[in-house]
Amino acid sequence: MKLTVEKLIFGGWGLSRTTGKVVLVAGVLPGEVVEVEVQREHRDYMVATLKEVLSPSPKRIDPRCPHFGDCGGCDYQHIPYNLQLPLKEEILKEELKRIGQIPPEMVKPMIPSPQDYGWRIRLDLAIEAKEKLKIGFYRRGTREIVDVERCPVAHPLAERIMERFRLALQRHLILVAAVRRLEITISPDENRGHMVIYCLVHHDKKHMRQMAEELVLECDELKDVLIKHRALVFPHSVLGKGRTQSALEFSLNGIRILSYPGVFLQANPQQNRRLIAYLKKKLGDDLGEVLELFSGIGNLSLPLAPQASSWTGVERNRLSVKNANYNAQKNGIKARFVCEEALRLLESWQKEGRHCDLLLLDPPRQGALEELKMALSLNPSRIAYVSCNPSTLARDLRFLIDQGYELEEITPFDFFPQTYHIESVSLLRKP
Repeated sequence: MKLTVEKLIFGGWGLSRTTGKVVLVAGVLPGEVVEVEVQREHRDYMVATLKEVLSPSPKRIDPRCPHFGDCGGCDYQHIPYNLQLPLKEEILKEELKRIGQIPPEMVKPMIPSPQDYGWRIRLDLAIEAKEKLKIGFYRRGTREIVDVERCPVAHPLAERIMERFRLALQRHLILVAAVRRLEITISPDENRGHMVIYCLVHHDKKHMRQMAEELVLECDELKDVLIKHRALVFPHSVLGKGRTQSALEFSLNGIRILSYPGVFLQANPQQNRRLIAYLKKKLGDDLGEVLELFSGIGNLSLPLAPQASSWTGVERNRLSVKNANYNAQKNGIKARFVCEEALRLLESWQKEGRHCDLLLLDPPRQGALEELKMALSLNPSRIAYVSCNPSTLARDLRFLIDQGYELEEITPFDFFPQTYHIESVSLLRKP
């Protein structure tokens, strides 16, 4: 089927039309004429794969990664980085207007990433060994693993550790049947990393320890090898190290924090520091009483808490809360982190008649509509909403505006160059 691409939309798709139906295809640019093959047909749209670019855009470039187009990790390597930014801005504006009726002029220019390649410090790799050993990422829209030997968006140290693991696993093929996934995290500040191997409960413990010892011996930058399976609540060091021994150290806008293995960590540390600097500047020196929902390990809390009279962070992941409280104590920061579902804590605060001056939240992709409905009973005068999903952000902002909050600005941050993902910060104030 021959089509002309109209525009890019959220999700990494190019949008075309034929016989009254929308056709979605990845790996294209607006204005290109392409040959596609329909893979799935729905009631009002079709999903297709790109077969050939018949009339390429003059802006198209050659991808840096040989796996681009097969691997589902990246979406925009065929687009120059300076063009990715305005394209993402337009996608964000369109989603906000379509879903939330939010004027495009509320969106500020996107803050670019300091690095467009080599920025990713976390790799989540799938593993299988059928005809041959495969370690890599899933093909777009499938559970088929694309074997990846190098990844240009990954930090070079993460790449090296990935290659060391591949060689080690090839020597210990007896473990392959029990290994499902590998998570590599590195700290550019410390120039060291750790890995978590997700495996079956029943695995060859002797070979696992032997492989771990070899990995640490062969790779000086590797601090620890840990395993995680259904019988373990948190990752467990194969080498018997304590949690703080395995943790990675990061510099976070003037403070030093440790990140435990298995907790969520922003994958682009340089851009993360820009986000924190932006919030510090925009929110000012007198934050009053702050409640932070989805606080994680204190990524935003710890640098900002000195500007508040009190700071409470709520997070459902118990290990993240332990990590956050450890870092607060280590840095002498007066911030309290509570392990609880956000809705339950909000209900408790509501019953106690408590309030907050600033509500800060960084929810997962599904957004935080129910949490916001309850949080408004705390009467926050300001809200700072960090989002990773333009669609749910648009819905949630519409709710807040309808409740009387004024939207001051939305600033997008490009945390994930070469991908369709869009992070943003929305600032709201009660008149």
